[in-house]
Amino acid sequence: MGTKILFRRTLLGYLFLLISLDSFTQADSLISRDNISSNINFSFNGSLIYPGIRFGIEIPVNSFNLTRKSHTGIEKPILKDRFISCNSGWYHHPGFHDNLYFTVEWRMRRTNKYGFFTEFSTGPGYSRTFLGGTTYQVDNNGKVSKIKSAGYNYALVTAGGGLGFDFSKRKRVPLSAFSKFDILTMFPYNSTIYFRPILELGLIYKPENFVQVKVKRRIVK
Repeated sequence: MGTKILFRRTLLGYLFLLISLDSFTQADSLISRDNISSNINFSFNGSLIYPGIRFGIEIPVNSFNLTRKSHTGIEKPILKDRFISCNSGWYHHPGFHDNLYFTVEWRMRRTNKYGFFTEFSTGPGYSRTFLGGTTYQVDNNGKVSKIKSAGYNYALVTAGGGLGFDFSKRKRVPLSAFSKFDILTMFPYNSTIYFRPILELGLIYKPENFVQVKVKRRIVK
């Protein structure tokens, strides 16, 4: 009986602590809901030395404006954005295959007051490869026929990070330039898991009125 009472008191104390911390956080936060336009990104990408392109739309989910003090006491504003990114990509591996893939990613971006940002993204997707050259098949009767658009279907998961610069912070230009490194994980690939590194160099365009969504903005001091 004593153990049960101690457990209940500990649980109640933990819940009270969480509520108290949340109350203190809310007291220092200003929350609003604003219509924010989605971003459009386009990049040249490559799998090792194989060229490709990628196109996507970043749909904003929430935004956090933070102010932090350095060890010298200087306040440093930081913007943290969260997006759902819908993307389509392609690369060409000469003599092997062309890979067309689609992903839905959770993207986290952190931008300082000068416009420099870092980001991380991960998410699931679908891949369809198209074999290079002419592909034939032989049926049970030994008849040979040509296969059109021969290839394979795969599930995939992407994860990666990058850095870039947001020109809208200083120059009021609605563009960002970025570089990013991703790992494309495709499965099942001949009964195994296949890892493909992807390097991106691209631009993010930030139009004013494109697929606007209502997003929670939080200012924390």
